[in-house]
Amino acid sequence: MLDSQSIHLKALDSADLQRLQVVLDVICREAGKAVRSPEMQELAALLIRLYRHGLTDEDKLLSVGRLAAARKGHSPAAAATAGRRSKRPVRQLSLTRSSS
Repeated sequence: MLDSQSIHLKALDSADLQRLQVVLDVICREAGKAVRSPEMQELAALLIRLYRHGLTDEDKLLSVGRLAAARKGHSPAAAATAGRRSKRPVRQLSLTRSSS
């Protein structure tokens, strides 16, 4: 079993990248943003970090990615509720390793 240091250093293979690309494509389509937009590149980096920390289930990655996009205001649902949001800063997400 890999320790936490090894997980961070593990290179992603093409299958890993393909799984992440599918998740990112869905979120980009839902948010109406291009994959190369700065917002989606930031989300892609988050998805990679989560994947390296052990969150590899595509449905869970999609859920967390949607949540992150909504909190940043990059999804249609977030745009619809933006007027009702307070100006308080959004709390940092605290995620733990998935035990799938």
